[in-house]
Amino acid sequence: MIVFWKRLPPDPSKNTTEPQQVKSVLRYYFVFNIAQIDDLPEVVTIPHPPETINQLNACDEIIECMPNCPVIKHAKQKAYYDPIKDYINMPKQGSFITPESYYCALFHELIHSTGHQARLNRKEIVEPNKFGSEPYSIEELTAEIGACYLNSVSGIINKEFDNSVAYIQGWIKALKDDKRMIVYASGQAQRATDYILNIQSYSEIEADKVEVELV
Repeated sequence: MIVFWKRLPPDPSKNTTEPQQVKSVLRYYFVFNIAQIDDLPEVVTIPHPPETINQLNACDEIIECMPNCPVIKHAKQKAYYDPIKDYINMPKQGSFITPESYYCALFHELIHSTGHQARLNRKEIVEPNKFGSEPYSIEELTAEIGACYLNSVSGIINKEFDNSVAYIQGWIKALKDDKRMIVYASGQAQRATDYILNIQSYSEIEADKVEVELV
């Protein structure tokens, strides 16, 4: 199942004195891998997966192109983001079973770092929260969902997918299966991913349109 979620800002073209509300759109679709489908037309071919070296180069490129990227250190054998000093610490790559595992963990911490006040100013990062609290759980969901997005972009999703699913399910249980929280966390993860990939969001595009019209 693929979930599509976004917010629709007020339409500035509507002449109304009444305040307009921001609307939310949520849709879902069931899709299948092309390899699971029989009797496809001959024009449809199954693409070959990219070589591992190309996937890892894509991971490095994502990190290098992130705007205002925090410093990444390898000082301790622990992966974490320090929101006060604004840096990421990672175990050395050789400590991981595979290079893909290293980048999956690093992407998780990169998503955390987007919550810093100098970036997206996400309350779950900016405000102090206790381990296991609702904001803490939401932030962990956001980070892992965002890491899945980045894994998909870089092409390493298949190798780390099962671990990510188990991690996400654990935090969903901590939130007592509240579906609103997974939708909220998914939205925050999309914003964080867009920031790292330097992609302008839908709401920003609409805001730019309004600014151009006003000018």
